[in-house]
Amino acid sequence: MTRRWRVLWVLFFFPLATLAAIPEIEAIHPVGAALNTTNSVTVSGKFDPWPPRIWMSRPGLVFRFDTNKNKADIVVAPDATPGAILLRAYNESGISEPRFFVIGSGSETNDIEPNNEFLKPQIIAALPVSISGRLDKSGDVDSFAVALKKGNLLEARVESHLLMSKSDVVLRLVTTNGLQLAWNHDGVTLDPRIVWQATNDQTVVIQLYGFAFPANSEIRLGGGNEAIYRLHLALTNSPPAFLESPSNSPVTLASTTHGRISIPNEEDRFTFTSLKDQTLEFRIDSASFGSPLDAWMRISDSEGKELAFNDDSEESIDPRLELKASASSNYNILIGSVTHRGSDEHRYHLKIREIQPTYEATLASSSVIVTNGGTNQIKFNLKRLRGYTNEIVARFDSLPSGVSSIQTNLPSKASGEVSIPLMVATNASPFQGPIRLLLNNQPVTFPLTTRSVNNGVPGGYTDLLIDHLPHLWLTVLDPITTTNASK
Repeated sequence: MTRRWRVLWVLFFFPLATLAAIPEIEAIHPVGAALNTTNSVTVSGKFDPWPPRIWMSRPGLVFRFDTNKNKADIVVAPDATPGAILLRAYNESGISEPRFFVIGSGSETNDIEPNNEFLKPQIIAALPVSISGRLDKSGDVDSFAVALKKGNLLEARVESHLLMSKSDVVLRLVTTNGLQLAWNHDGVTLDPRIVWQATNDQTVVIQLYGFAFPANSEIRLGGGNEAIYRLHLALTNSPPAFLESPSNSPVTLASTTHGRISIPNEEDRFTFTSLKDQTLEFRIDSASFGSPLDAWMRISDSEGKELAFNDDSEESIDPRLELKASASSNYNILIGSVTHRGSDEHRYHLKIREIQPTYEATLASSSVIVTNGGTNQIKFNLKRLRGYTNEIVARFDSLPSGVSSIQTNLPSKASGEVSIPLMVATNASPFQGPIRLLLNNQPVTFPLTTRSVNNGVPGGYTDLLIDHLPHLWLTVLDPITTTNASK
């Protein structure tokens, strides 16, 4: 029987098949677990059929799906490597966007409701511990009590933004009577961190709540399936992460300098030395991690002549500059506030590094769906930087049988959106899996982070536990299902 007649026989004797909807994972809760454990989780989202198949960025987990939709057990292997894993659900129609699961390296527990009130907190018996939780609904507040000895230095640190949560979390430390001891909204990233020292033997309550992310017009506490977090509690000897560098001090290449515009109209000044023709990048991070500072940055020579100025870059209100030194000499960096405001919270990080001519490339999509007998254009964004004109060779790796491409030498001026053809044979079998697009044998990645800021509010995730996908997910549709779905 020929392939054509087999297809007609299937269509005649069986009901018409239809393409299932591409699965969507909203979140996994709890989002973390300890080594060598079995954990009941809720996988919120849309799945047709249930259960989905799961791709993992590395081994260490086994999914056991319940007959109840959106319920599963995650088994963490005893020899798994601690840290974040990206998960994606897929079926014959395509694959979901990635979500996180974290394998802890120490003691783990989950947030247990009800624990909304500081008078009735969840008791944490021993530190250190990592707590996987969720702000279940609008107005939810999670409270955790720990007993401290005089002199204990408590560190409370949240991962929420880093996990693609839909909540912008706030930490609050209070007494058992509700008196506020410490508070933080944003630390080094958009996630908060508190370090506080006990003045006597006492029990304190750590409270966690959040607002919708990305921000909307509603000014109220948020919550929901995607408002996940991990709260890390520990006793530490470390001081707070932010140590301000003195203004007017020398800075070096490949360094990060911590500063603060403490009062209105303050300008911080730093000096550096560069060799002739050395190209340097200067970057300020402030709005990207939640600081209210809208910074500007100016580079001048040793006599004070302005060489470069910037206050916004890369769709961000954080400044960035590149400078090619015209002489071996000392130079100045000046930093201030566009709005002329200052406070203890107007913090920034100044990063300096030497840079060379190079290129950057990112995939335009994390997945592609193809059908038999066609040619598909795989798009990526290419940016040549600082006059880079070297040859760039593009080719695909790990293609399945029936799918092919041609190695391409990109023109020396090729930049912007570039397309590489992907050909699918008429007899190609259905396929689901990752493939790689290589430029000069290096994989082109799909970025999961963005520095985009709208009206001073980050519109995407500026920092994540894993910030890119090193592949493109390829779906070759079943020709029989595709034909039937189009009728």
